[in-house]
Amino acid sequence: MNDHVADALTQSPSTVFPVAAPATDDCNAGQSATRLSELLVGLGDAATGELAALHHGAEAPPHQDDSGSRGEEPTDASSSQDTAGDAAMARMYENRLAMVRLGMATSLFYALRTKHAPTAAHSLRVALSCSAWCERLGLSDEERDRIEVAALLHDIGKIGIPDRILRKPGKLTVEEQMTMDCCAELGCEILRGCTDDQSLLEIVRYNGTWFESRRQDDTVRGDALPLGARMLSVAGAFDAMTTDQVYRGAMSRERALQELFRGSNTQFDPELTRDFATMLEKRPEMLHGCVVDRWLQQLQNTSHNLLGKPVGSHHAHAAMAGASENNQTLASIFDTTSGRSSSIESSIAAELLYYETLGDHLRDGVAFTNREGEILYWNDSLAQMTRIAAVASVGTHWDSEELKFAVVGKSDSTECPVNECLQRQIVVTRNMKLLSGHSADEHEILDHRDKLAPSKPVSELPGRDVLVHVAPVENENGGGAVVIVRDISDRAQMQSQIQTLHKKATSDPLTGVANRAEFDQRLTHSTTKAKQQGITFSLIMCDIDHFKKVNDIHGHQAGDEALIQFANVLESHTRGSDLVARYGGEEFAFLAIGSDNATATRRAEEIREAIAATPLKGLDGESVTISMGVTEFQTGDAPETIVARADRALMQAKENGRNRVVQLGSGFVDTNEKSEPSGWLSWFTSNDSGKQQEFELATPVPTDLAVEKLRGFISDHRAEIINVHGNELSLRLNVSGGNGRRAADHRMTFNTLIRLSESRGKRGIRGASLTQTQINVTITPLRGRDRRSASFGPCVRQVVNSLKSYLMAEIVQADD
Repeated sequence: MNDHVADALTQSPSTVFPVAAPATDDCNAGQSATRLSELLVGLGDAATGELAALHHGAEAPPHQDDSGSRGEEPTDASSSQDTAGDAAMARMYENRLAMVRLGMATSLFYALRTKHAPTAAHSLRVALSCSAWCERLGLSDEERDRIEVAALLHDIGKIGIPDRILRKPGKLTVEEQMTMDCCAELGCEILRGCTDDQSLLEIVRYNGTWFESRRQDDTVRGDALPLGARMLSVAGAFDAMTTDQVYRGAMSRERALQELFRGSNTQFDPELTRDFATMLEKRPEMLHGCVVDRWLQQLQNTSHNLLGKPVGSHHAHAAMAGASENNQTLASIFDTTSGRSSSIESSIAAELLYYETLGDHLRDGVAFTNREGEILYWNDSLAQMTRIAAVASVGTHWDSEELKFAVVGKSDSTECPVNECLQRQIVVTRNMKLLSGHSADEHEILDHRDKLAPSKPVSELPGRDVLVHVAPVENENGGGAVVIVRDISDRAQMQSQIQTLHKKATSDPLTGVANRAEFDQRLTHSTTKAKQQGITFSLIMCDIDHFKKVNDIHGHQAGDEALIQFANVLESHTRGSDLVARYGGEEFAFLAIGSDNATATRRAEEIREAIAATPLKGLDGESVTISMGVTEFQTGDAPETIVARADRALMQAKENGRNRVVQLGSGFVDTNEKSEPSGWLSWFTSNDSGKQQEFELATPVPTDLAVEKLRGFISDHRAEIINVHGNELSLRLNVSGGNGRRAADHRMTFNTLIRLSESRGKRGIRGASLTQTQINVTITPLRGRDRRSASFGPCVRQVVNSLKSYLMAEIVQADD
């Protein structure tokens, strides 16, 4: 820990918001700890503005009828009541989490959640992250309390921002950005009515200030910024980058860390950035127990007052029930249950839940808007088409230009079809191009949106053809419009796949899912499609924990039942072109087409929770747990490296305690590289192919972290280490990609020499040093005749691109 951190720890803090005293009663502590621990492990699950529903797990008693017998299935009405009960329970724990840190000022957090629920959820996640970070740094309890409270309320100033700016899906204007820059000062003005702690107010005021700010009015910068403000800046930026936004999808953890390192010494404190990255690399779950114990001291069956009213009172439950109405579900859009009896309300709620579930399983994209064009519902298929999650789209106004819907061909009107439907109250149907569905060239999209620049016809732009059907909806609540988006670009391809499918040759006889051969074929096809068309995918490797004990204790029939139920749960979570395959034994593979790292990890968590909540008859009503490894296709990958990386993530999940999800890999980045000339002309245009290939790479991560990334590269590529001397590493790599007539020509073997060195450059106003790692790579073919092969260049690029992805590096010089 550096000197300025130590100095910050010696400051004497003043009183923060009142926090209730710890409870002495340990009743229900285990159940509360389990639920909060699940919350801390899955911080990204709260992105919808509310905590994920915390299920009761294996402790819940089996369903019984009036006579006490087991085995009856619950009715649809009871299922809807259970769902509503889980939502109310999640809301209650969210209320209590805020109350523990804020005391009587909890109403400020409630006001922020009412104003903009995603911002409140972001603040809660940042507070939990900072709590774990403070534990790692060894800060005092008073300083930790101050940072947690500041994190929960650092965005409280957004209460004073107009909704038209806060919910705008597109880029902000200069005036709107200036309004957003006032959030910190507005937050301090609000908090001055609750506390006179100047240290807390300074954390809130400077949490968005850059470490090396270039603004003349920012007189406080660098080490003079409060420690809590610098920590909030790092944790808040990391959470924002790993959460779905309307203008982009969530980044993977490694991509977000790469951006943090790029901004170190300018936007972020370099020392704290490195410590934050180290905390995430070195098993962050070790800190979760400390955070659970700290936050549960005031949660264990206490009699806290919520603004003067007991939490367990009728008023508190009524307040929580009212807060849960902020969830924009299909039931809330067409809510007509007021003034009805409880039995009729239950029946209508079950029916609305049925339609909502139906909408989420449709292949067509479905959205609902109100009279003003505000999006109220956004199903999974539409999220997959547009790559915009429901949490990022619900609450914003429909804008075809921002969503990248473009009219194809000649049309009588270029007006947005949703606006036209709402204004004229007519059905509108149009053929459009969804530019955001594929990895399109950003420059082409910008040229198309810039009306002053020459642009290509919409039909020639990369994307998918869709049919948009918009119809007005009338009801007693004001009505709106229903939008149906149908993908019409791959009909012929889907029909061909259905006709050529041979079920017996491609399925596992026990579970009915795809077998290993079908998985290998689909993985190779998906890898080729990702390289050629830029359509990404993720691989999830799943394994049943302690499966041998299941066979030894309960018998092989019980083991077969566990495998079949496991396969059924995986199949129920597929969508579109996804594939579930039995990889071998109790290990299954889940190929998630079109899902990036963040989406695949979120889906894996849903599968893990569903497996843990599925009782098995052969196990006397108990359930099994699973461990999962997630990775996304990244530049330079081959099918073998994708499987190896996912399997490495699975092994880390087992080593870290099982029953968890671990994600590895930086994800797919389209490099848009141009192919080299081929044929006889390449003899005159290319360099001497007999020379060795040498490249210079640079990565912003420190050398020790770069070495850890290099270990993963060696493991996943099954590289043979020839020699290690000082900072030099000699490897032997086998690369697939040859196209000769003989089988031996399909693989090339390279001797690869890697040299690592650490350099420091100047960056920032005061010329502060920035540490980065330089990587020199020399690639030489083992066989002399491979130098003359047409596949030599592509194979070399595959190795270099893979190194770039693993080391999060960029090429600074290349000698082909």
